[in-house]
Amino acid sequence: MFCANCGAPVGRSSSPSDAALSGIDALMKQPAAQSYWTKRLLAFVIDVIIVVIILVVAAALIAIPTLVLSGTAALTSLFAGVFPIAAGLIIFLYFIVAEVTRGATIGKQIFHLKVVGPSGGNPTFVQSLVRNLSKIYWILLLIDVVVGLATSKQYNQKFSDHLVGTTVAG
Repeated sequence: MFCANCGAPVGRSSSPSDAALSGIDALMKQPAAQSYWTKRLLAFVIDVIIVVIILVVAAALIAIPTLVLSGTAALTSLFAGVFPIAAGLIIFLYFIVAEVTRGATIGKQIFHLKVVGPSGGNPTFVQSLVRNLSKIYWILLLIDVVVGLATSKQYNQKFSDHLVGTTVAG
């Protein structure tokens, strides 16, 4: 609604056409949605940093004896083949175990976010496994978030959260 004299906005309409059309629309217009996703992004970055520190320590503990005992060829094959797969698995398991046991990862806890299952408690192992599958590769995670926001009027669920009925409250 606009002023007939000057054209300035005079208030918000409560018509259905003014409501968010999708989670993306809400994210573009609502400060609460922007704050929520900023917290989730920062929580994810903190969690990845924690896991990377653990992986660097593990890599050092593996690399030093391997280098001394077997030489560079064994070290190269270990880190080119096995270690990246193990690293992805550790990240994946970190999110699942933290969500099933505490309802949140360390990063989520810092920002007072909690993963809630359909029953109101912590997600089950299967729910957490499904909602975290996209974290295996960053492009999958991006697609999960964008599709979730595009297919819902709510802004607090990725697509995988829709599938299993989980929500990140906060």
